[in-house]
Amino acid sequence: MNDEDTLQSVYELVQLISALNDTRRSILVALAHIYPRSVSGVQLGRLIGYSGKSRSLYRGVLSHMQENQMILIDQLTPKLYAIRINNEHPLLTLLVDMCRKFGADARKIYEKSLEEE
Repeated sequence: MNDEDTLQSVYELVQLISALNDTRRSILVALAHIYPRSVSGVQLGRLIGYSGKSRSLYRGVLSHMQENQMILIDQLTPKLYAIRINNEHPLLTLLVDMCRKFGADARKIYEKSLEEE
């Protein structure tokens, strides 16, 4: 990929992220930093500082993000889900790569919040 293609992809990623509301943006950024790890709904709520029940996330936000192929949700048991960013999405692959390269400090913060169970 040349510099112009890279810049275009970064621009498209910025456009995608700016079109999201705060909750969806927080989810993507958190999941990108901890990729390839998946989290439960409760853990995701903790990652993004969501004060409501994680069940509320499933009803709207997460199902919408799954429909738009931004996240993948695997049902492990009737009440336990594994949620991760969709690294097959070209723009989200770029986000994951940028978080891996430049987000070491943020990754440590996210991982620490997951340890505090």
